[in-house]
Amino acid sequence: MSEEVTLAGVIGDPIGHSRSPIVHGHWLKRHGLKGFYVPLHVSRENFADVLRVLPKMGFRGVNVTVPHKELAINLADSVTDRAALIGAANTLTFTKDGKVQADNTDGVGFLRNLKQVAPGWSASDGPCLVLGGGGAARAVVAALLEDGAPKVIIMNRTKARVEAIRDHFGAKVEVQDWTQIPEIIGSVATLVNTT
Repeated sequence: MSEEVTLAGVIGDPIGHSRSPIVHGHWLKRHGLKGFYVPLHVSRENFADVLRVLPKMGFRGVNVTVPHKELAINLADSVTDRAALIGAANTLTFTKDGKVQADNTDGVGFLRNLKQVAPGWSASDGPCLVLGGGGAARAVVAALLEDGAPKVIIMNRTKARVEAIRDHFGAKVEVQDWTQIPEIIGSVATLVNTT
């Protein structure tokens, strides 16, 4: 039996909230692909060590969820342009020589889905409000700006995280206090919750 079994997964801390194993498991089964997609609960302290071991265990790649998206990009051997622009990675691919390639598909996936379910929508319709301060928020901010958002307001309970996003993306990103949601929500054309 020399048939190759593909191993992939999603890595985070916590990991129980992720629906990725169900979704990817469905597609593996539906298309008759030999493989497993597993949840991997890994703490920040062990993240770098685990990334070095996974390719040796036969893993082809992993998706990355909270809180590792920003850390993942810094540990990769190579980074796509869009992941570098976002400053976070949600997809890590392992090459045959054990190198880690980082990418971020959150923003492009977000935009494609939104434009599919709301064909007339455009980020240029008006100001956008993004709730959250992690890697997904970074990806959504980048996607909204690329799609022509005139302004992206960003809020998070931890203000330092959204200030870092503003500093990364520049003048079209505005930080507002989390408590201002009721006052601001009526003035935006798009609201995205990445929390």
